[in-house]
Amino acid sequence: MLWVPALFLVFLAPVMQVSSNMEEDKLSVMRATGSSVVMDCDLTGSYIHWYKFQDGAVPRRLLHYIVSNSKVVLDSGISEGKYHVYKGTGKSYTFVISNLQESDSGTYYCAVWE
Repeated sequence: MLWVPALFLVFLAPVMQVSSNMEEDKLSVMRATGSSVVMDCDLTGSYIHWYKFQDGAVPRRLLHYIVSNSKVVLDSGISEGKYHVYKGTGKSYTFVISNLQESDSGTYYCAVWE
């Protein structure tokens, strides 16, 4: 498995703010409750996976994207409509979290398995 060096942190705040720390391609994002956040991932592989990490909890895979047929497969217990993946150009994929809630705070990673 290959983990992308990008690290996405999502925090909720009453105002919208985006900051970027280029060290290790980390991106810290703050959005208002109910809004959405868009995160890009640049990987090459047959299956692109997105994981959520929260302090004190076991890391959880949210979904995987099958590149060959552009299909998003949600993991068990993940609600339809919350997470979306879109294929960009080249090896770029866009991960979207909709209707942000406090429970969405955490660190998100994309990874590839071959």
